[in-house]
Amino acid sequence: MGSRSWFCLYRLAVSAAVALHTLPGQSLLLSPPTRQAKFQARPRPKNNNIATTDTYWEDEKTVGKITRDLWLAHLPFPAMLAATTVFLSPMSIDVEPSAGQLPNVVLAKRTNEAWALSEAQLLVDDVWKEVTRQYVDRSYNGLGEEGWRKKRLDAVTAVGTATLDTDGEGNNAEVYTTIRKMLSALGDPYTRFLTPEQYESIVSYATGTSSRAGIGVQLSVDPRSGSVVVMNTFKDGPAQKAGIQPGDYLLEVNSENVDGTTAEAVAAKCKGEPGSLVTVKVRHLLDEPGKTDYIDKSFDISRAIVQSNKVQQYTFKTDKGEKVGLIRVPTFSQSTESQVRTALDELRKSDAFLLDIRGNAGGYMPAGVDVAKLFLPPRTRIISEIDKTGRTTISINDGIGSVVDKPLYLLVDGQTASASEILTAALQDNHRATVLGAQTFGKGRIQNVQELRFGTGVAVTKAKYITPGGRDIQGAGIQPDFFCSPETTPESCLSRFKSGQ
Repeated sequence: MGSRSWFCLYRLAVSAAVALHTLPGQSLLLSPPTRQAKFQARPRPKNNNIATTDTYWEDEKTVGKITRDLWLAHLPFPAMLAATTVFLSPMSIDVEPSAGQLPNVVLAKRTNEAWALSEAQLLVDDVWKEVTRQYVDRSYNGLGEEGWRKKRLDAVTAVGTATLDTDGEGNNAEVYTTIRKMLSALGDPYTRFLTPEQYESIVSYATGTSSRAGIGVQLSVDPRSGSVVVMNTFKDGPAQKAGIQPGDYLLEVNSENVDGTTAEAVAAKCKGEPGSLVTVKVRHLLDEPGKTDYIDKSFDISRAIVQSNKVQQYTFKTDKGEKVGLIRVPTFSQSTESQVRTALDELRKSDAFLLDIRGNAGGYMPAGVDVAKLFLPPRTRIISEIDKTGRTTISINDGIGSVVDKPLYLLVDGQTASASEILTAALQDNHRATVLGAQTFGKGRIQNVQELRFGTGVAVTKAKYITPGGRDIQGAGIQPDFFCSPETTPESCLSRFKSGQ
């Protein structure tokens, strides 16, 4: 072996020695080689990932080199001595990319296999990496990169060698609680861990399919109170028949306190076998003149299979005989755009159109963009997404709108949120529609839902969006062009607007 080869091996041994000298028996994070970041657009996976844009960006893999920029002259004397021992001893060195572009170098003491993480630790690491890769706030709620890495270390240490059982028994609850504690440091109610049941619930919500019975409500977390609120009850569903109303806050499910939990967790508790009973306790606000009060009510509800995303349509005539085609969109799923397109075709003889999206809390974000395209001319800007790096992705109408020349009205309220607000802002800012109703919810952030191991998942706030007119509606909502109370019927609201009342 030549002198150059011996020198290279010597440098490798010294590198490993420095790693052991610095953090014996633990993972060591090293800065990666300096490189130019490259990105590649990939099509959205159809099964295991519910992406929120037509394409998403993924950083190319990084391979760390543990010997880069390491100079023998800078080594402490103990490391120099350790180098000889390490050089003569068997050791495995695994270099793999981890989130944040930091290769994770795992060094095992004098063994031929790298130390392995437990199943629970791997799940913690999966969640942490996805959040690090996507999360819109690069400061991690002021923690900084070091503080966010410490949260990972604390969580990995806390779960220890726990195993995860696919049947939901064992230490799963403790592990899930640890992961949620790690994520709570971000101060973002929309970035959340999903159990297998919660992940299945959100997938069903986005796809519009479910094999389990529920009570027929659309839920969301109120960021102002942290409580789960009913955004919408589905027509003729069990909750609507029982008397639950939009705006009610969920307090208990089967006598279990759910205040402060996620919307998916509450939805999962409400699901079960068709015909089975579930007891739901809600807080109904009484908005009376001069005061705001509430009353708590409990309902015994029989679960049923509910078609949650069915678009409905009918026509009515105004006082002046104008024929208006009304399309009621209760939620956004992967089938919403095709349903709206079908409704438009059936109502094509109408003189004007009214989209009723009151109580629509959003759902599958691309569907909101696709529905907006039906009413806008080509090359019209719909939404601008800004990710953690400040890069802007602009969605533009790449087709020909189905209805671009007839009067269009939108009916919204305080439960109109997320994808519904994307649709509302696109039509309002482009002067395509007149917005009627009340101020919308004000959710201007986009989440990506990613499936993880053991059927779990994580929802990550990956971008904020800006309307075509340059507005960030987070916490502010969208003001209507004409106010109508939520109790006003679509016919009455449109009549009032036309008469100037």
